[in-house]
Amino acid sequence: MEAKEFAREQARLEEVYKEIDEQLAAQEAKVREFYAELRAVRRSLSEEHGISSASDKRLMDAAQRIAELRQDAAEFGIQHRLLGKLRALERNPYFGRIDFQEKGARSQEAIYIGVRSLMDRKTGWPLVYDWRAPISSMFYDYGLGDARYEGPGGVFEGTITLKRQYGIKDRKLVYMFDNDLNIDDEILREALGRNTSPRMRTIVNTIQREQNQAIRNVQDRRLLVEGAAGSGKTSVALHRVAYLLYRHREDIRPENILVFSPNRIFSDYISQVLPDLGEENVPQLTYREFAESFFDWKWDVETQASYLKDVLRREAHERERLLASCSFKSSPAFQRVLDALIQHVLQETARFEDIYLGRRLLISAEEQRKLFTENYAYLPVQKRLFKIRQRILHVFRPLKKRRMKALLNELYKEEAFEHETWWTKAREAVRRTWQELGPLLSVLNSSYRVDSMAWYKRLWQDPVLWAQAAGDLRCPAQAGESLQLLEQGVIPFEDVVPLLYLKGELEGYPVNRGIMHVVVDEVQDYAPLQLHVLTHSFPLARYTLVGDVHQSLHPFVWGSGAAKLEDLFTALEIKTVRLNKSYRSTQEIFRFCRELLGGSSAETVLRTGRKPHVYKAPPGGRVALIAQRIAANLEAGYETIAVVTKTAEESHNLYDALRQLDLGVEPTLLAKESGQFQKGVLVVPVYLAKGLEFDAVVVADASRLSFCAEYDRRLLYVACSRALHNLDLVYTGQLSPFIQGLVPDLYGIE
Repeated sequence: MEAKEFAREQARLEEVYKEIDEQLAAQEAKVREFYAELRAVRRSLSEEHGISSASDKRLMDAAQRIAELRQDAAEFGIQHRLLGKLRALERNPYFGRIDFQEKGARSQEAIYIGVRSLMDRKTGWPLVYDWRAPISSMFYDYGLGDARYEGPGGVFEGTITLKRQYGIKDRKLVYMFDNDLNIDDEILREALGRNTSPRMRTIVNTIQREQNQAIRNVQDRRLLVEGAAGSGKTSVALHRVAYLLYRHREDIRPENILVFSPNRIFSDYISQVLPDLGEENVPQLTYREFAESFFDWKWDVETQASYLKDVLRREAHERERLLASCSFKSSPAFQRVLDALIQHVLQETARFEDIYLGRRLLISAEEQRKLFTENYAYLPVQKRLFKIRQRILHVFRPLKKRRMKALLNELYKEEAFEHETWWTKAREAVRRTWQELGPLLSVLNSSYRVDSMAWYKRLWQDPVLWAQAAGDLRCPAQAGESLQLLEQGVIPFEDVVPLLYLKGELEGYPVNRGIMHVVVDEVQDYAPLQLHVLTHSFPLARYTLVGDVHQSLHPFVWGSGAAKLEDLFTALEIKTVRLNKSYRSTQEIFRFCRELLGGSSAETVLRTGRKPHVYKAPPGGRVALIAQRIAANLEAGYETIAVVTKTAEESHNLYDALRQLDLGVEPTLLAKESGQFQKGVLVVPVYLAKGLEFDAVVVADASRLSFCAEYDRRLLYVACSRALHNLDLVYTGQLSPFIQGLVPDLYGIE
C-alpha cells in the first residue's frame, strides 16, 4: 500500500475524529443541561411543593412538576443514549470502506462503514454509514465488480471499485487492506487468534456473506440458523436483533424483543454485544423463568441443568430409564395422549346440571351446554367456564340483593333485634343471606374451574383414564415417578413441557402481544412441544431460532436421530439458514471434534495450531496432571482456561483438590446456573459450558468410565468444541472409545 494513500486515510480519520470531538462536546453539554434541569425539578418538588396541604392549587402545581419531571427524564434518557453512541464511535469510528459508482452517476462515492452512522453537521453528508444501513450490505455481500442493494427508494445497481478494511487503535490508523470478495483472511485470523474475553464480542467487522444474509433476513417470520459449534450462530442472532432495531426503529423498541437463553451464565456472557453495537440490551429469559411465570409463580421449575446434574450421576441403566422417560414426555406420541386427555376433559366438563336458587331456575343444564360447546367454543375450557359462571352471577346478584333486603325487613319484626341499631340488623341480614346462598356460591367456585395439574396427576395415577387417553400406547416404566416432586412444590424437568401444553390448552396461554420478535438460543435443547407453547404465548412475534442438532442434550432431540433441526420443527414452517463454517477453533481442534461426531460437512477457517493432546495419568495422579496442563496453558499466555467435567459433583471435588495446589491463580467454580463467566481458571460441568468458549480446555476425565454410552458422545463433543486454541484430555484407566476410534493422526499422546 502506497505511503501517500496511507497518509490520506490517516488525514481523513483525523477529520472524522474532529467531527466526533465536536459532537461529543455538544452532546455532553446537552446531557449536563438536562441533568441539571432534572435535579432542579426534583428539588422543587421536595422543597416548594410539599403535598401535605389540602390546597388544590398546591396539588395541581405538584402534578405539573411531576409531569415535567417525567418528560425531562425521558428526554434525558434519549440524550444519554445519543452520548453513548458517540462514545462508541470514538472508540472505533469505522472498519471498512467500499467505493461504489451507481449506474448513471458521474462519480463514485466512498462509503465508510462503522458501528454507528456519523453525519457532518455542516454539510449534512454522512461521514460514516451504520453497518446496518442498506448500502452497507454490499460490503458483506460483494467483492469488486457489479453490486446492488435495496434501499427505501428501490433497488440500486452499480459497481464496487474498491473494498478496504481498517484497523484503528488510539485514534491512529494501524493497518488497512484492500481485498476482493471476502472479509480479508488476515483480519479474520487476527480477530479469531486473540484470547477470548469474559463477554462475547461483536463480529460486525468480520461478518461473512452467509451470516449477513441471515442477519438481514426480514421476509421470513420464523428463521432457523443452524450451524456447527463456533459458526457464529449466537452472534448472528444478536446482530440480527440490532439490525431489526435499526430497520424498524419506528415500530420496535428493545422491550418488544425477547431472548431465551439457556441459563444466567450465558445471559451474562452475551450481555455486552448489543451495547457494543450501540443498542440497549433487550429482555432475556430462561425457559425456567418463563415456565414459572406461566404457572403464576406457584411452583418451582426444575431446569435442564439440574435435571442433567441428577441424571449424569446415576448408574447406566437408571440413567437410560430416566432419559427414555423424559424423551417420551416430549414426543409427538405423548402429545397425542395429551390431546385425547383434553377431549376427555371437555366431555367431562360439558356435563352440566340445572342451577337453582331456592325453587327458581337460574340457568338450565342445556343452556350451559350450548354456551360451552357453541357460543364459547373458540375459548379454552377454563375461559368458557368463567364466562358461564359470570353469566350465572349476573342473574344471581340482583336476586341476592333482593333476598338481603327481604331478610332485613324481617329483622325489623323480630323481637330479638327490636332495639338493635341498623348496622347490627344489616350485618345479621348479610350473615343469613350468605348462610342461605353460600352452598350455591361454593358450587360456582369449585365446579366452574378446571385444574390442569390435577388432571395431569390423574393421568398417571388412574389406569382407566390412561387407557382412555393412550389406547394401546405404553409409556416407559416408572414414568409417573417424577410426579413425587410435585408434592414438594417442584415441577420436574421432564414434566414441565407437557404441563405447560396441557395448562395452555385447557386454561389458556399467557398471551403477550407486545413481543414482536423472539430469539431462542440453543434451540437444539427444545422439544417441538416447547416451541408450540412459545408460539402460542407470543402469537404476533417473529422468531429467530439458533442451534446445532449435534450439541443437543435434550433426550427427545438427540434420541430422535434427526440429522437436522428443521426435521424436528416441521410444524413451524421455518426457513433454514445453514452456517457451514466454524470460526472458533483451530483446524486441528475442529477436525478432532468433527470426527468425534462421525464426520460432518462443516468446514473451518485457515487457522492452525497445536493438535489436541491426550494424557494418561498414573493411579492417583490425575489432579496433578490437570494442574500441570493448567500451568502450561497459563505459561502459553492463555487467559481463560476451562477444566470441564462431566458432572457437577466432579466439578466440586476437582475444584476443592485444585485449591490445595499452587496453581499461581485461584480457580473459580462455575457450577451454578446463576454464575458469572470470567477470565482465569474455571472448573465447570459440561452442560453449563454450552455456548461458551475458552482459550484452552482441559477435559478432566476422558476415560471409558465417563464417556462410553452414546449419549456421552455429545457431552464429549460439547466439552471439546469449547476450545479456541488448545485442547487437552486427561484420563486414567481406559480411554473413551469415542477417542480410541479416531484416526491417530488427529491427536497427540503423552
